[in-house]
Formats: sequence, structure tokens, C-alpha cells
Amino acid sequence: MSAASRADRLSSAVTPPGALTDAQALAALFRITAPQERARAVHFCVLAALIACGAAFRFIGLGAVGLHGDEETMALAVRGILEGGAPYLPSGMLYPRGLTQLYLMAASVSLFGETSWALRLPSALCGVTLIPLAWLVGRRFLRPNWNLAFAAAIAFIPEVLIYSQTARMYVFMLACIAASMACLFAWERSGRSRWLVGAVAALIVGLDMHELTIAVAPLLLLPGLLRGDLRRMAAGSVALLVTTVAYIGVERWVGAQYPSLGAEFAATFGPEQPIGSTVRRDFASMFDLALWGAGVVLALLALNVARAVRGWAAAMASGVLLLAGLALQLALYYHLAALAYLAGAVLALRRGASPVGNRLVVLIAGLAALAAAHAMLLAPLAGTFIRTVGAMVGQPSVWPYVRVIQLSPAAGVAMLAAVAWGLWLFTRRRPLPDYWLLAVMGVWAPIFALGAFAWNVPSRYTSMSLIPMLLCAFAFAQQIIDALLERLHAQRAAIAAVAAALTALLVVNPVRAAAVWNAGYGFHPDHAGAADFMRSQGIVDEDIVLAEDVLQQTYYLGGVDYWLIGPDVARRFTMRRGGQVVDFYTGTPVIATPAMLDDLLQNNPQRRIFVIGSAEDRRDHRLSVRGPDLHEAIESDRFETIFVARDGRTRVMRATQRRAPPSILMRIESQQDAEELARGAASEATSGREPEPHRAHTPAPQE
Repeated sequence: MSAASRADRLSSAVTPPGALTDAQALAALFRITAPQERARAVHFCVLAALIACGAAFRFIGLGAVGLHGDEETMALAVRGILEGGAPYLPSGMLYPRGLTQLYLMAASVSLFGETSWALRLPSALCGVTLIPLAWLVGRRFLRPNWNLAFAAAIAFIPEVLIYSQTARMYVFMLACIAASMACLFAWERSGRSRWLVGAVAALIVGLDMHELTIAVAPLLLLPGLLRGDLRRMAAGSVALLVTTVAYIGVERWVGAQYPSLGAEFAATFGPEQPIGSTVRRDFASMFDLALWGAGVVLALLALNVARAVRGWAAAMASGVLLLAGLALQLALYYHLAALAYLAGAVLALRRGASPVGNRLVVLIAGLAALAAAHAMLLAPLAGTFIRTVGAMVGQPSVWPYVRVIQLSPAAGVAMLAAVAWGLWLFTRRRPLPDYWLLAVMGVWAPIFALGAFAWNVPSRYTSMSLIPMLLCAFAFAQQIIDALLERLHAQRAAIAAVAAALTALLVVNPVRAAAVWNAGYGFHPDHAGAADFMRSQGIVDEDIVLAEDVLQQTYYLGGVDYWLIGPDVARRFTMRRGGQVVDFYTGTPVIATPAMLDDLLQNNPQRRIFVIGSAEDRRDHRLSVRGPDLHEAIESDRFETIFVARDGRTRVMRATQRRAPPSILMRIESQQDAEELARGAASEATSGREPEPHRAHTPAPQE
């Protein structure tokens, strides 16, 4: 008898009959899709080839570009480790994230020297390791051919390639999640507790990489829920509790390392911009009355739907959900309203009599009319389509859904189709495929929770759900192809293999993969080139250097005089030190408003003032990072471009101001002082050099 069988018999013997019946009733909602076909030698050969090709894609061009993004944060922390044994940044702050990776990076730099290649080497190795880990995870839901396609997607999907060639912790987080899922499914198969311990340990290491790892911790409950096994449910709950306690400890320790900006200093940056939509609901009274009158009618329609539901409890639950959705919609919380409507409609369709479908159609038509009325009333107040949608959606934000789908649009669409198909099966009283629960617990729930804390996030902040999303997409595609082949009575093996390969191509998107792989400075910003140019300018103590990316230029130049950044960004990364507002990573004073920049220019009319620009966050030409006022000041004729880096976007600018503006001249107390100031400005104008803009054409130097 297998260990899993013995565990099942023991669970049946020690659990109360009523509880066991409830657990089995829950498990009866799902259909286990674990394949029985085992991998053959040819599959292992293909897997080895995928690992080799994936390694080539990760190592080719690994050191071809300088550091970018947040890599310099890691690199500065690595310097702290090599110099003092701990990851201290130039400001004296202990950098608390990704400690395991930081020490691996430090070991790599000790062996190979401080180059971008050495700093990224641990990420590349971890990215290669992720391929076989993904294959181990996929065995739970996918037959060998489809599992190889899943591993191929992990090997070549653009976002994973980028993470694998970046000295940041996201590929390590993915590897820890994959290792945890592999151990979890091994525990489901064997019932051996050591695999559950391994799953928890992998998640805790993942928490060291990034606290977002906690988002997939509920998957520890998955085996118990799918099998209807109370013993596994209890063990999974304990594992989840241990992981949650570890998360709280890590989160508090990490948070304790970050200083905060005092309120009086935050006020110097101006009022904080609100997150999300700022459109106020300012309708005329007659429109408000009309909307609430429509709400009364729609409430009667919702109750009419509930009347067609069989069973008092089901009818009550369906009616409450539909009415809650209506109240949320009227209050402009469309996201929550849609979820309440969906739950109420699914329950009504599952337990309703024949008229329920027609009544739902009438209700949906009325709700759509209400949504159209809201859109027409809000559009003039919002001004743009996106702001109108934001005003209607409310909290939690729906942007994280968009961001996770952007990781792989084809996989995202397939996963959404799988969720919708599962809900339809539920209404038809048919069992749901087990990967449907994986999609809900591993993708929808974490992304929903993320939207409750952040209005908009970069796609990388949703990457903790990438592996569950891809796995669900391939499992759904496998099921669809199997059903199609069965209906057509076609030969399964060859056609299914081709379908799996095509699915992998769609998920990977080869066009985007080709665009990001070994793209050099056509894709990455050239901070190193800008730093090289600055070194060529013979900077002296009298010169003033401002940088838009203070971390990058602190790493390459050893330090700059000021961090030039917009107030909304500055308030999140600054602290008080010696009466100044400084960046808490580098200790660099901050210039965050046009007034602060004006003071610097006016008080230093005879000094060379350089601004090292940035090609990071260039989608809106850095408008959102700088803020509109500071953006206008930087792009004004007060600065001239004297260098353009190899990426064609990173610029070095120099202040063109040669004399004090009228506001300064008015404060000059004597004509003699004014004449001396004018003579000094004229002397600098005739003797100072005015370099022509330079553009780098040489290839990137090997570090």
C-alpha cells in the first residue's frame, strides 16, 4: 500500500463522519486532472535541450549593457558586503531585501570582479534552474508533451528572460515559488510530510527575496481541498500559518530598515497627489434622483431573479448578492459590484428554475443602462476615457489584472477563458477541473488583494502569479485540444504535440522575445555611457552635478550633488538628515520642485551645472516621474543638451544661465555690486567653453 493510500485511510479513521462528508462534498465539485502518462527518454532529451537553449538565451549578452533599473541598489549593497560584511548603502542604511541573492552576488564579484556580468550571474543561473523546476510543477496537470511546452514557455517567455538577465530578485522569487509548488504536488502524491516542509521552506526563502511571495501561500491548502482530505487540510493550514508568521516577521524587519520623511519636510514637496481616480461625483440633484429611482426598479428585478431560485437559503444568498452588487454599482464601486453580480448570477443559474435565465437577461440589460448613464455623467467631469473608467471602477483597482495579463497576453486570455468555463460548468452542476481552483487561488485572489493596496503597479509586481497563470493556460489548452480530437476521432499524439508547440509559441510571443533578448542599448538605458562622459568633463569641486537617477550615478561616479526628481517620487524615498531632505539610499540632497531648482541656478550663476538625465520610465517622457512643473523646468531653454548616450535617449545637459534673473538683481544693494556681477557673467560667457552635443557611436565596452 502506498504512503498516500495509508494517509487517506488514516484520515478517514480519525475524522468525524460529518466533517469528512463536508470535505468530500467540497472535493466533489472538482475533477482531478493529474495525467497518468509518464515521461519517456525522448521527453527527457527534449527537456535537456530546452535547458541548454534557455541557458544560452540567458548568458548571451549578459554583460553587454551597464546596470539599469534597480540593479544599482543591489550593486551598492554588494559593495557594502565586500567592504564591511553587511549590505550597507552609501547613506548608511542596511538594505534588507534579497539578502540571499546579495551574498550570492558578492561571491560572484569576489570570483570574477565587479562587472555587470558578475553581478547578474546568480540571476542567470537561477533562471536556468527555473526551467526544470517548472517541468516538475507541470507534471501535476500536464501530459509530457504539454509539460515540455510549458517548460519551453518558461525558458523563453520575455519577462522571465529579462528577470534572468537582471541583478534583481524577481527570478529568484519565481524559482522559490516553483520549488514550493513542486514540493507541494509531491506531498499531494505521496503524503510524505517532508515535501510539505520543503514547500514551506521554499516560500520562506522566497519571502527573503520579495514579500509578494506570500500571495501564493494559500496554495498550501490546495491538495486538501481537491482531495477532500481533512488531514491534508489541517496540515496545509498549519503550513500556511507558519508561512504567514514568517511573512509578518520579514515584513516588519524590512520595514524597520526604511526611514520615513517627517511631515514638515514632506510639506516642502507640496500636497501629495491622490492615488487612483480624482473625479468627484458632482451630479445635479435631478440626475441623482433619477439614478436612485432606476436603482429601485433594478432592485425589484434582482428580487424577481431570486424568486426563481429553488431553496430558501440559495434564493436568499442570490438575492443578497445581486442587491449588494446594485448598491456597489450606485456608489461607483463597479469592480466589487461586478464580482457580487457574478456570484449572485452563478448561484441563481445553478439553483434556479427555468425562468431564471430570462430574468437575468432583463436585469443585465437594466444594469448596462445604468452603467451607460454613469459613463455619460462622469465623462465630462473626467475628461479622458481612462479617468472615466477609473472613476467608475473604484477600489480595489483593476489595474493589477491588466498588469498580470501583460506578462503573457495569450496565457492571460486562456486563463480567463478557463475561469469562465469553470463557472459555466458550475452552473450546469458539472465538476470543475482542478486547475480552476489553482487559477482562483494562485492568480485571481492575489491580484485582487494587490489591487486593494495599490492603484497601479509595474507588471513585475504581479509576477508571483506568472507560473500559476501559465500552468492554468496550458492545462486549459490541453483540455480543449483533447475534447476537439475526441470529437473528431483524430489521432491524438502527433496533433496534440503540434498543438502544444503552437500554444507555447502564442504564450511566449516570439516577436517580443526577439525584441528583448540581447537587445543592448536599443532596449536598456545607458547610465554607464553618461557616467563615462561626465568623467571626461574634468569635474571639479566647484561644479554642480544633478542626476535624475541618483542610484545609478552614485554607483558609477561615486556620488552626485543633488537628486533631481519629482515630488511624488521624492516623498517615498527620502529622509531628514542635518536639516536637509536626502535620498535614504545614497544620502544625496533632493531637488524636487521648480522653486528648489531655481534657487540652485540663481545662487550659482558662475558655476558649471550639469544634469544627468535618465531613459528609465520613458513611456511619457518621464512626465509622471518628474511631475508637470519640474518636467517643464528641465525641458526649458535653461538647459542645453551636450551629450546623448548610446541608447539615443539618455542625455547630459548643462545649465545655460549666465546671470542672475531680475528677482536676484532687485536684491543687490548697490550699483557697484550689480556691475561686478555683470562683469563676472560677461567674463564667463567669453571664457567658458560651450561644447557641442556629443553622441556616442562606439559599441558598449566589455566590463
